Amino acid sequence: MTRNRARKQAVRAAMADSSSYARASRIAKDTPYILTEDAQRQMLAAFAAAGWPTVSDGFPEGGQWSGYPGPLWSTLSRPDQHPWDADPDDGDQVDLAVLPEFTFIAPQIVRTREAMVHRVQATTPPADLVAEVSAELAAARAREIAGLDDRAACVICGDPYPAHHLLAPTVSDKLTVCPACVFDGDLFAQVHPTRLAVALDRLLAEDLAHPAGWSAVVALLACAGGQAFFEHLGQAAGLYLPAEHWSDPSLLWIWLPPGPRPAALAGLGPGAGLKAVVDAVEHAHPDLRERFRVALAEDLEDDPDEPEADREDYLVEALWPAVIAYAVALGTQSQERPGHRPPWHVLSDSFEPGTLADHFEELGSDLDGGGLAVTFTLEVGVRTVAEALGWTTGF
Repeated sequence: MTRNRARKQAVRAAMADSSSYARASRIAKDTPYILTEDAQRQMLAAFAAAGWPTVSDGFPEGGQWSGYPGPLWSTLSRPDQHPWDADPDDGDQVDLAVLPEFTFIAPQIVRTREAMVHRVQATTPPADLVAEVSAELAAARAREIAGLDDRAACVICGDPYPAHHLLAPTVSDKLTVCPACVFDGDLFAQVHPTRLAVALDRLLAEDLAHPAGWSAVVALLACAGGQAFFEHLGQAAGLYLPAEHWSDPSLLWIWLPPGPRPAALAGLGPGAGLKAVVDAVEHAHPDLRERFRVALAEDLEDDPDEPEADREDYLVEALWPAVIAYAVALGTQSQERPGHRPPWHVLSDSFEPGTLADHFEELGSDLDGGGLAVTFTLEVGVRTVAEALGWTTGF
C-alpha cells in the first residue's frame, strides 16, 4: 500500500482541477487507474446534490466500499478482485487496471430476493449515473407495487393492503393499521411508538413496495420525538440499531409520484430526502404558512375584522416538515394505488388529540400532543399543502 501511495496522490492531483467526468475521462486515457475512494466520494456527492439522503461507512471493507443513497445499498469494487480486507486501491493486492464497478441493490436489506440489482461502471459521469439509477429504482418499485396482493384490511378504515404493510401502533398484535390510521382515536389500546418505530425501520429497509404514507408517519414521530426518542430507541430494542432518520429527519426518504407531478417536485428523482422535499415545496410556494393561517381562521370562523396580531398562532413549527411529508407522501400513495381509496381520510379526525398526546408522551416529546395546536397544524396544514400542490383531498 505504501509503494502505491505516490501513484494515488498523483492521480488525485490530476483529478482536483476539473469536473468529475473530465477527471474520470483523463484518467481512463492517461493511466489504467481509477481510484475507488474518489469514485465513491463523487458518487455520494452526486446523489446528495440531487436531493438524496446519503450515508456511508467511510472506509472500504472486504475489498469494497458500501454506501446508502436513499433506499438503496450501493457497493463499489473491482470485479473479480475481492481479497478479504484488501484496500481496493492497493496495487500490491488487486489489479488496478480493472475498472471499478458500482452495484445498486434494493431493498437495502434483502430477506428473500432483490427487487433491483443494477451495475454501473465507475467511469459513468456522475449526473448520468444518478439519472440511470433513478430510472431503474422507479421501475423496480413500480414492478413491486404491481405485484402486491391486498388480502388484509386496516382494522380502523377497512382499506385493503397486503398484511405485511399494516403495522401495530399499540401493544395489541391484532390492531394493525394503514398509514392514515396510526393516530386515530378508535385504537383502544396502549400506544407503543417504540414498537412501531422498529417495525417501520424494518418495513422501509426490507420492502421496496411499502406504502409511501409510512414515511410521513416516521416524519411525524421523528419531528416530535427528536434526539430523546432516537436515544431511547437505541436502548430499548435489543440488537436493533435505529435508522439515522430518527436522529436527523432530513435523511428520511420520501417517495414521489411516479406520473404527472406538481411543478414543485418536478426536479427531483423517484424520491428525495425530507429536507430536499421541504425545500422544493417551500421554494415553489413561499406563502404556505400564511395560507395555513388563513385556512385555519376560516375553519374557526374567526372575525375577519380582528387584527391578525391578536389571533392565536396555532402553527407548531417543529412539525412543519412532517406536514409537508404527509401531503407529499399521501399524494404519492394516491397515485401509486389508483384502484384504492386515496388516504386523505387521515384528515377526517384521524389526528386525534388524545392518541397524539399518548404517543408524544411515550416519545418523550416536549410538544403538547393533546393541544389543539398540534391537531390544527396537522389537519389544516396537510390539507393546505396538498391543495397548494394541486391535489384534491375532499376535506
